[in-house]
Amino acid sequence: MNLENKVDELLSKVNSLHHNMEKCQEEIGLLKNEIAGLKRKKVSVGPAQKANSFTLENFVGLKLIHFVGIIVLIIGLTIGVKYAIDINLISPALRVALAYIAGFVLFFISLRLRKKYELFSIILFSGAVASAYFTTYAAFTYYAMLPRMLAFGIMFLLTLFTVYTALKYNRSEIAMLGLVGAYGIPFFVRGNSDNLTGLFSYILLINLGVLFLSFKKYWLSLNYLSFFTTWIIYFSCLYFDSDNKFYHTTLFFAFAFFTLFLLSTLGFKLYKKYSIQYADSIILIINAAFLYVALNILFLKNDLPLQANIALAFAVVYLAAALFLRKLFAQQEILSNALFSVGIVALIIYFPLQYDGFSITIIWVIMAIVMFVAGMYYKIKLFRVAAMFLFAFTILKLLFFDSSAFTSLQKVVAYIFTGAVLLVVSFLYQRFSRRIFDQ
Repeated sequence: MNLENKVDELLSKVNSLHHNMEKCQEEIGLLKNEIAGLKRKKVSVGPAQKANSFTLENFVGLKLIHFVGIIVLIIGLTIGVKYAIDINLISPALRVALAYIAGFVLFFISLRLRKKYELFSIILFSGAVASAYFTTYAAFTYYAMLPRMLAFGIMFLLTLFTVYTALKYNRSEIAMLGLVGAYGIPFFVRGNSDNLTGLFSYILLINLGVLFLSFKKYWLSLNYLSFFTTWIIYFSCLYFDSDNKFYHTTLFFAFAFFTLFLLSTLGFKLYKKYSIQYADSIILIINAAFLYVALNILFLKNDLPLQANIALAFAVVYLAAALFLRKLFAQQEILSNALFSVGIVALIIYFPLQYDGFSITIIWVIMAIVMFVAGMYYKIKLFRVAAMFLFAFTILKLLFFDSSAFTSLQKVVAYIFTGAVLLVVSFLYQRFSRRIFDQ
């Protein structure tokens, strides 16, 4: 009997618990309905309010004016320092101290406003970092108040702190104004600096921060801004270095910047195993073009006739890299096509630098034939399109340049050979249209 009583008690408790559970489920259902109703109210009201917020005044007042304001403030500080330098108003130590204090004040205000006004706080923080970069650079380059290792140690810590803060708050504005904004400050104070090694090292240090961020975040605007700003500064210095006294420095940093932007463009995608997109490939092509132009300018200034060798080296390296990539990573077709494009253009440029006149025309036609056949056989559209453009360019060369320079026999051979090749290409398109277009 005791056992039966215990079983009855347990059943009673189970029924009671089941009843309580049903009540809890009913209350949870009611709460869910109330939450859903609140969400519907929020959604019904939100879009209308949001739609009204997209106005010119909203954009200027809440976003644009912050950026413009901090940029103008930093420019004002740099002009003030320059003015103090020009008239010897205050001592160098006091100038540096006041600049550091101004940066610290901006940083302190940004901390105080972070909770209530996040975007405004971020802009102030970026301005503080840019100001600290400038002050450290000026103390090292203009006043020799800081030893090299200490100056770059400070800027290295500033870079780490800026990268950490940008990642912590997941805001690209911090990196864009704090890192990239620091590029132009040395120029704003004194224009082109005589210490190119220090200037390029300073820029390289900032770019290392951008490189690290490129492996963590896919902030295209940051990469683009850093890329174009760096190369503009580099070519500006190259232009002002008329006597080529910084030949080895500019040569080293041309390769350093090229490598850095190659990694920053591909880093995130390859690290995450994503496909390279057309925007990335365009940056890769422009990066290669900038390096090619920089090397040619440097070698011409130094009276080194290496233009043909540079073009051939680019052709070999990029074509080999494209073939290697296409074989091992077939899914990265856009990247391999970008590398092929650079290699093909470099090879096209090489022949006029190495040969002249009639030889160039024949070589270009043969090159176009090889590209077309390879493009048809391996089903690579890029090769076929490149062959078509090279054929067209060769014909234009025949009509507008070669006709006045060639002998009659050379004209006959060039026109007949090119025309016959074009007819053969047209026939191949007709004969293998299904193979070419049904890919």
